[in-house]
Amino acid sequence: MASTTIQLGSAVVSAGLLAYDIINTDDVYTDDIQKITRGLFSGNAASLATFYTSSAQSASSGDYYYDVYDKAGSDSTREVQFSVAYGHALGSGSLRINATSNFAGSQDTPSRAIYAQYQQTLLPSNTTKFNFTGVGTENSIYAINFKRARLKDKLDPGNWEILIGSLRLIDDSGDSAQISTADQEYYNVVSGSLSSGIHTPSTTLTYGRVYPKRGVIVLSGTALDASASMGTIVGSNTNGGNALKLFNKIVTGASFKARNLEEVKSSYYFLRVRNSRFNFSNNPSYIATASNGSLTFSQPTFARDPKTYITTVGLFNDNNEMLAVGKLSQPILKSYANEILLKVKLDF
Repeated sequence: MASTTIQLGSAVVSAGLLAYDIINTDDVYTDDIQKITRGLFSGNAASLATFYTSSAQSASSGDYYYDVYDKAGSDSTREVQFSVAYGHALGSGSLRINATSNFAGSQDTPSRAIYAQYQQTLLPSNTTKFNFTGVGTENSIYAINFKRARLKDKLDPGNWEILIGSLRLIDDSGDSAQISTADQEYYNVVSGSLSSGIHTPSTTLTYGRVYPKRGVIVLSGTALDASASMGTIVGSNTNGGNALKLFNKIVTGASFKARNLEEVKSSYYFLRVRNSRFNFSNNPSYIATASNGSLTFSQPTFARDPKTYITTVGLFNDNNEMLAVGKLSQPILKSYANEILLKVKLDF
């Protein structure tokens, strides 16, 4: 049997196999959105208990941040999971970038650069410093920054938990005191666990903020010093090694759970293949040309009962340009005696 292709579009071409069927607005449904959550770490793992960094970073990017891996340096399959960094609004806790006589009084340090980066990226344009409930204006911050490729659309709010030393932190996205359950730019970081919920309400003390769409958790240095014995060093022109302190506390806690969230929008196109349509093919094996120029069926039984097999569906725009094409799992018999309803689903 010859096969045929169903081509959907807004134009009509009277050329046998290339006959189009018009898609009307009633044949399209585009408002189906599904939320898919997966483990955020390598292999779609939802938790990580071992953490490694690279000694080579101490001499390169260590003054600014440390990449955190899931496996030891001897394992060639290891991958970066997230990064940790320390920032200070006044540049304390790290050495000056250039301590020559011309810059002796400068506070242009890695910690200041890190703070400015997150302040400019995460805060409103008229806000220069982070402010957390129970802490107030905060000059000293720690940051956990997930790799963009692991986030999909964003970090799944209410579906992550980290143990920093003995301090277990989550966000308050499930707190009944939240003003709205809408998709917010950030949520407060509070003490608690995924299994038992919030321990310290966000109205009392917050340890920072999580920005799901950015994949960033910003933590208060003051709060971590008080509750996790972080031991942040904020001396002027002093290498405090604070980013490494956060890494070591995460290693001690040995528990980081997180999931990403992806919103998949689906569009559905419904096509009714009527009994009188798509029963012929212009394939040479289907129609033969006689010596007198007349056309006959290569299969005599097709003379009164033509048949084809539908194998492919193509979607075209108004300019007859193909936008999408799909193969059926198996050919479908088409004849005057039957009609077929095809459903095309596009995910993006």
